Amino acid sequence: MKKILVAYYSESGSTKEIAVEIGKQFTSAQVDVLTVQEVDHLAYDIIVLGSPNRYGKPATELIQFLKKNEAKLTKIPIAFFFSCMDCYRSDQESNLDIDVYCDSNFQDQIRDLNKLSSWEKSHAVSSYLENLTGISKDINIQSIAFFKGRLDFKKLSFFNALVMRLVCLLNKNIKKGDYFKSKDIIDWSYNLILA
Repeated sequence: MKKILVAYYSESGSTKEIAVEIGKQFTSAQVDVLTVQEVDHLAYDIIVLGSPNRYGKPATELIQFLKKNEAKLTKIPIAFFFSCMDCYRSDQESNLDIDVYCDSNFQDQIRDLNKLSSWEKSHAVSSYLENLTGISKDINIQSIAFFKGRLDFKKLSFFNALVMRLVCLLNKNIKKGDYFKSKDIIDWSYNLILA
């Protein structure tokens, strides 16, 4: 029986909810769903890591986990997911040897990277991957997913709530609300099971 770790950092609870939903899908494996702070070993066959988007990067707690465990994470297949409010696909992804999944909240149309605005570029899949490999260049990422979760200012730290309120004013596509879709999470998880 395969051993799978689903490890995450969550501030508002949205990323945790996604992690729990992913963990439920691996019914024929031994699954541990833990915060990155709770992980005390990496004796797993597959690791799924999740984080809210923090300006195109994972949360600090997940970055620390990646750096601390970098040598071990190069030997284990990793699937990564972000809970985020915005995500863009670009033609730069055609060179990737990684499965990329964007949930149904995000338009799944590939666009020319040079025609994306600076905001769109900072939230493009290629930028997320570049930031991840900048943290840990040899991490063995097999798949990456982007799920639109939930934006609830009351569940964010004062600073992050302030930033997100400003983002909502500047970008009319980002609005407070619940965008969580179990079907998208199940679809991505099912593809991980088959891989």
